[in-house]
Amino acid sequence: MIRRLVAIVVKEFRHIVRDWETLMIVLLMPVVMLFLYGYALSTEISEVPVTVIDPAHSATVVRITESLEASPFFTVRPNRGPVGDPALLMRRNYVRAVVRFPPDFEARMGKDGSSPAVQLLIDGSDPNTATILTTVMERVLKKIILEESGTVVAAPVRMESSILYNPESKGALFFVPGLMAVILLMISALLTSLTLTREKESGTIEQLLVSPLRPVEIIIGKIIPYSLIAVVLGGIIMLIGYFIFGVHCAGSYVQLTAFSLLYIIVSLAIGLVISTLAANQQQAMMMVLPVTMLPTIILSGFIFPLAGLPWPLRIFSKIVPATWYLEIIRGVILKGVGFSRLQRPVAVLGVMAFFLVMVSVKRFRERL
Repeated sequence: MIRRLVAIVVKEFRHIVRDWETLMIVLLMPVVMLFLYGYALSTEISEVPVTVIDPAHSATVVRITESLEASPFFTVRPNRGPVGDPALLMRRNYVRAVVRFPPDFEARMGKDGSSPAVQLLIDGSDPNTATILTTVMERVLKKIILEESGTVVAAPVRMESSILYNPESKGALFFVPGLMAVILLMISALLTSLTLTREKESGTIEQLLVSPLRPVEIIIGKIIPYSLIAVVLGGIIMLIGYFIFGVHCAGSYVQLTAFSLLYIIVSLAIGLVISTLAANQQQAMMMVLPVTMLPTIILSGFIFPLAGLPWPLRIFSKIVPATWYLEIIRGVILKGVGFSRLQRPVAVLGVMAFFLVMVSVKRFRERL
C-alpha cells in the first residue's frame, strides 16, 4: 500500500510542478489578500456573554445584574468558581467581558463625595468588538448604577476599563488569523477540487481505473501533496503577519501547526467532495467560491460577530469549519491557550475531516 500511495503522491507533485503558473497564483494571491484586507472593519454587537463578580453579594449588584441581563446587548453568565479569574474565563471563551465590583460598593455608592471604582475587563482578541463593547458597557453600566443610586450625581462610580490580549486594539491581531482561515480554506478546497476534474478532462482518470490503486489510496495520495503546499502557505502568512503586522504567537507554534494541518485536511476534503460532483474544472471553481469564501467571511466570526447574527444563521455557522478554526487560532495566537482549552473545536474539526474524506472516497468509488 505504501508503494502505491507514494506513486500517486509523486504523480500529483509532477502535475503541480508542470503547472507552475497556477502554483505562483496560489502562493501570491494570499499575500495580496493579506495586504488588502489586513485592517479593521466596523461591526455591531448583541447578546455578548458577560459575567459579574461581586464578593459581597449585595442586593444592589443583583439589581444591576438583572438590568444588564434585560439589555439587548448582553447575556449575563454566572460566575464560575469561588474567585472567578477573568483571564481564565476569557481564555475558555466563556465570556467576552467581566464586571468586577469592590466589596464595599453598596456601602459607598450614593455617599456624598464618594465614587467607588467598578472594574471592567474586556476580551481584546477582537479589537473592533472590544472598542464597541467598552463604550456600550460603560454607558449602560453608568446609566443603570445612576438609576440604582437614586442620586443626582452625574458620576456615582468610576469606571476602570482594561482590554486584555490586545490592549492597543491592533486590527492586524484580529484580521491576520481571520485571513489565514479564509485563505487556507479557499486555496486548499480550490486545489483539490480541480485535481479529479483535471484527470477527467485529460483522460488520465482511465489510467487510475485500471491501476491496482484503491479509492482510499487515490484520495489520500491526492491530499498529501496539497496539504504540504497549504502548510507552506500558512507559514508564509504567519511570516508576513510577524514581520509586517507585528503579530506574535502567544502560544505554541507546534500546536498551531498541528491544529492548522487538521483544518487544512478538512479544507482539502471539501475540495475533493466538490471534485466528485463537478463535471469539469470550470464547474468545480464555480462551486468552490460560494461554498467556501462566502460562509467563511460572513458566518464564521471573521468580520461580523456571531452574537450579532440571527439565531438560524448562528446555528448554521456551526457547520462552517472556519468558525471552529478561528476559535483555535485566535486562542493560540492571542491568548496562548493550549489543547486542554481547545478540545471541543479540535474534536469538531476532526469529525469533519473524517466525515468529508469518507464521503469523497465513497463518491469516488461510485464514480468508478
